Amino acid sequence: MPISIATKRQRACAALMRQVHAIEAAEGPTPSVLHAIKQKLVALANKTELFPLADFEMPVSQGRNHPLLVEENDGYGLYLTINLPGKEAAPHDHGIWCVNAAVSGIEKHEFFRRTDDGKTPGHAQIVKTGEVVVRPGQGMAMADHDIHSTIVEGEEPAIGLALYGYALARFPAVVWFHQEFASTRASPSRRLAA
Repeated sequence: MPISIATKRQRACAALMRQVHAIEAAEGPTPSVLHAIKQKLVALANKTELFPLADFEMPVSQGRNHPLLVEENDGYGLYLTINLPGKEAAPHDHGIWCVNAAVSGIEKHEFFRRTDDGKTPGHAQIVKTGEVVVRPGQGMAMADHDIHSTIVEGEEPAIGLALYGYALARFPAVVWFHQEFASTRASPSRRLAA
């Protein structure tokens, strides 16, 4: 009996997670480790036959995350993301590392650095430091407390893989930055809720 696509996808995701744990165990989430993880995630995203759209519900509006492999407790979370054309997210800090790779479509990530001392609640100043376009064959990696914004470019949805240092249900507070107003706000932490 042939193996289903869902089973092949599940096995490939489990294999990726074993590789990620082996890579990360050596020295933690350093830039070189995150780059190595990104390469593994890009390789998985290139196996487009494992991610047919018929297996995943499209978003009703803007975007949707589909869990592929979510570890217990403080483990990692691997998701298939579908973001519609034009979807954007203001500059934000997840509070945890993440790596993205594209299955299809184009998503631009702009990166920022905070320039104030962080001592005034609700106040923040950021400056753009660079950008990466995530498209098939390419990915991006962010360390803890890196700041990025995103926008889906083109006429097609951006479908990708996202791997986080914590599952989404256990995210620390996400900090949002409003560059025009030099202000910031944080969403509630999910660390204790999960």
